[in-house]
Amino acid sequence: MDRHRSTSPRGRRAVLTAALLAPLALAAACSSPGAERSVPRALVYRGPAGCPGCAETLAERLGAAPLGMDIMYIGPEEELPLTAESLRGADLFAQPGGGDDVAAAAAEMPDGFASALGQFVRDGGRYLGMCMGAYLAGPEGFGLLEDTVEGEVGAAGFPVTDSADHLVEVTWQDTVRWTYFQEGARLPEAGAESYARYENGDLAAALYELGAGRAALVGPHPEADASWLADAGLTDPDGDDWEFALPLIQHLLR
Repeated sequence: MDRHRSTSPRGRRAVLTAALLAPLALAAACSSPGAERSVPRALVYRGPAGCPGCAETLAERLGAAPLGMDIMYIGPEEELPLTAESLRGADLFAQPGGGDDVAAAAAEMPDGFASALGQFVRDGGRYLGMCMGAYLAGPEGFGLLEDTVEGEVGAAGFPVTDSADHLVEVTWQDTVRWTYFQEGARLPEAGAESYARYENGDLAAALYELGAGRAALVGPHPEADASWLADAGLTDPDGDDWEFALPLIQHLLR
């Protein structure tokens, strides 16, 4: 998760990122779900259940090479509202990081949307949950998984015991990387195909088969860019981590 800041550096980043993404958003607004296209479409949640700048960063990552997805924002103040109709024609629904209250984030979703999203996934759609998005995949949120998604902070053998921003060791398949972490999730082992683990062996990123669809859940923040680190006053000794999350997301989209 990501703590809320009343004067958020991440909010300033959101303004800059939104400006960079304006041409992309304008092009997306001229199309509609179900329109014929040659690239997969991702609906990225943007709204009060997310943190400032998190949706824009994730959208930028998904829209860039090598994924090159067609991005549209979905949310209470977006052209696409949170409805079953909006999900039609999409390939992926992506829920970015958010605050520190799963129940409050779930309450921001309109009645019936969790059911619609579950049907979307079971019918062959894809779900990507980053941090808060991973928590919301559990029964407190969208109910995609039967098991509750717990927090990793304070877990046995894990070095972080507070809600501050940190870099933690995460093994992405066979590669150990320092990865941005802030109240990240510990994922359920049941039904999981592991893609990353924390240093204590707990599951950090995984793929789940759900009916005809799939969900990829990620506890830490491999999508975090240099601006996130600067805002948090952190220095990542091994650099950007997004490429190490790509195998999971590429498998998700197959």
